[in-house]
Amino acid sequence: MKKIKNIKLIPILMILFMGSLSSCEKFLEEIPPARYQISTLSKPLLDAFVIGAYEPLSRSRGRLWESTLTRDIEGLAEYCQLPAGGGTNYMNYNFEPQRNDNAARWTTFYEAIGKANLIIKAIEDDKSLADNIKAPFKAEAYFVRSLCYWWLTRMHGNVPLRLSPIANSDGTALPLTSSSIIIDQITKDLAYCEANLPNKVPEANTGRATKGSAKMMLADIYLWKKDYTNARLKAKEVIDNKATYGYDLVKSLETLYSPSTPTNSEEIFAIKFSQQKALGSFLPTYAFEGRALDAGLAARGISALMCRNSPLIRDWDRKDLRRNWNLIDTITIKGVKVRANLIPQASFMFGKFRDGAAPEETAAGNDYYLYRFAEAYLIFAECENQLNGPTQAAYDAVNQVRRRGYGVDLTKTSALADFPAGLSKQAFDDLIFQERGYEFIYECKRWWDMVRTGRADAVAKAAGKTPTGGSIARFTLFLPDVELVNNPSIVK
Repeated sequence: MKKIKNIKLIPILMILFMGSLSSCEKFLEEIPPARYQISTLSKPLLDAFVIGAYEPLSRSRGRLWESTLTRDIEGLAEYCQLPAGGGTNYMNYNFEPQRNDNAARWTTFYEAIGKANLIIKAIEDDKSLADNIKAPFKAEAYFVRSLCYWWLTRMHGNVPLRLSPIANSDGTALPLTSSSIIIDQITKDLAYCEANLPNKVPEANTGRATKGSAKMMLADIYLWKKDYTNARLKAKEVIDNKATYGYDLVKSLETLYSPSTPTNSEEIFAIKFSQQKALGSFLPTYAFEGRALDAGLAARGISALMCRNSPLIRDWDRKDLRRNWNLIDTITIKGVKVRANLIPQASFMFGKFRDGAAPEETAAGNDYYLYRFAEAYLIFAECENQLNGPTQAAYDAVNQVRRRGYGVDLTKTSALADFPAGLSKQAFDDLIFQERGYEFIYECKRWWDMVRTGRADAVAKAAGKTPTGGSIARFTLFLPDVELVNNPSIVK
């Protein structure tokens, strides 16, 4: 059974009291300050506080990567099929009816941001500990905050940028900040992370940020901004330092997506889950049909997200081992192979995350990768091509990932796996877009790739999706009512 990581510790209560008293006649209104207190800092105390800041990111029912965030953001990919009902609106890029689907994940992200801000302030106020002791913990708090804002601003565009703890119960009013300013802040904070996070962490601290994690997020952000020079630089730093950071491609897909292995060499940053009730992921339950338990795939199956036979899926080479791992249209029950029960218009179930040993639906042990070493190669290859055309360096990088996908020797050229020679710059870029689709299917990256490359509308239509109004009218989700009600500085 997968061991619970330190990151699973119960979060430390930092905010002791926050509230207000008011009479209905408004004769008297008292708005007391938020009362939070952090004792004199020590290294063990800081360690515990930082673990608490990570906790919302993997919380059961936090509605992040373990459940509805993945369902909805992955559901925007052209190859996804959602069942009839509320999710169908996401699939067809009509976000308004699902405005309040964002509420739980919005508050979860901002809870993690709030914890990170408390840690940062406590460290900045402290005069007792040496800076070299405090700096790595401050960097982890910056990393958590940066990760949350990176997801929030891509999902919602302009959002409130809170960089300090809420001091009073009436301090929730904060205007929206432009996405560009938010990204500038993230970039600044990640530079601090690069300088102060460790190269590696002990296995007991698996799941906590490292120098490589910060560099990969920076590479991702620069790629989004089309700053190919800096994206290429950061990806190359990760590749060049793979021995220092302990990174390498994992040859076995079964090992890479194992629900019981604590970590592996490909993990750069992952959300950690365990095979224990309320400490695991729902994603196997979401992916598989109702006989999932009998088929040894998940504790339960609810058919919440499946795969349609889009051009990307239709053209996927059957010799690519990733295809057989990721796409399932049959299941085996008591030694008998039978057709899977698929939702209308779906052709496959997503097989990437499976855990037949999970004790119940909230207990799948599959970690959720936000950054893998394979992405360093693919970002480098894409940026190298954008800057210099399809050079040998670009080919070498993408072919590493391709060879792993086909199960051949990573060190030798392969007529089966390698990109064809002589590609034009545009043809190479098109194949990189396709390759990312295959490598990161069901990992919440396809929609962002569709948007940042300007392909979203064309790719969706080619897959037979019907955007509301005939085209994709917007690429960001609506702010949930919970924020509009509690934040008077936002005008509806």
